[in-house]
Amino acid sequence: MCDTTLSCCTDKVFVQDIVCTNWLFTAAGTQTIYSDNISTIISGTGYVKYETGVGALTVNFFKVGIVAAIQTLAIPVGGSATFTVPLLTTITFTYTRKLYY
Repeated sequence: MCDTTLSCCTDKVFVQDIVCTNWLFTAAGTQTIYSDNISTIISGTGYVKYETGVGALTVNFFKVGIVAAIQTLAIPVGGSATFTVPLLTTITFTYTRKLYY
């Protein structure tokens, strides 16, 4: 029998119907949008919608122990992209504002 720490339990399949995260950049930079604090067996499927902005939006998916992103999406202003990423632990958004001269 398992206790409430989940540490003695065998791997289980946990399903989350939906996780919605609103985000806003006021300057160029990187934000962590999702971070898994339970285990490294999370697989994610979803979409990112980039409604308004003036620069590129890059979405990176990371896995513990791997420095480089395991998948990257580049989304144009007004665009969207879908993803399916196995064994992810972190999702980040990076916004680089276009400079006009």
